[in-house]
Amino acid sequence: MSESRGGRLRTRREVVRRHRRERQVVVFGLLIILIAALSVGAAAVYRGDAVGPFETEFVSPAGDFESDITLVCPPASTPPVDPAEVVVRVLNGTDTNGLAGAVESELSDRGYLTVGAANWSRGNLDGTVRILFGSDGIAEAYTLARNFTEVELMLDNREGPTVDVVVGGDYDAAVSLRSTFDDLLDPDLNLFTDDECLPWTQIDAVPAPAVLPNNPLAPEPSASPSADAEE
Repeated sequence: MSESRGGRLRTRREVVRRHRRERQVVVFGLLIILIAALSVGAAAVYRGDAVGPFETEFVSPAGDFESDITLVCPPASTPPVDPAEVVVRVLNGTDTNGLAGAVESELSDRGYLTVGAANWSRGNLDGTVRILFGSDGIAEAYTLARNFTEVELMLDNREGPTVDVVVGGDYDAAVSLRSTFDDLLDPDLNLFTDDECLPWTQIDAVPAPAVLPNNPLAPEPSASPSADAEE
């Protein structure tokens, strides 16, 4: 079987070859157009004029962020705070009388500004030591934590840099309190942690104690001038 075009008879094989060449031209033309479009898009992403199609898959919106991590990261490249500027209250989370007072006395001897000892109102504490602090007292909490061999740092919603130390049932002064000659108490060693942590803005703060320690370092509000003084 053959067909006639332009006065010339063509065999079936020639017709099939011609149709095949036409399909190849169409396919290659579409591929060239697609490659050109991808090249233009890639160049736009490279220049920052467009967002890549896979970028959003690896970013979690701030409101949807969830994590089991409860430890606040220490401030970067920050040395420990002068102990005289760390305001500490010690709370007894055990049934052992005088334990909070003994820990307060030890911290006072190490130069910390202690402001009293009391019983913890939330019952007995499992563990060794828990340090409670607000977002303004992160460096103070990490500075204080270096004195203990086992310690849990917990962010609460208090304002100001005051810190609470809660002593738990596993506390043993012989092993729970570091020697003052320990390398970790080097004042030139920046604050750090080897544990997983997050910025405080991504941590759910627990409720602070109903009564917070007084901060003797807080500036006293200045009295406003009276009407007579203005005259």
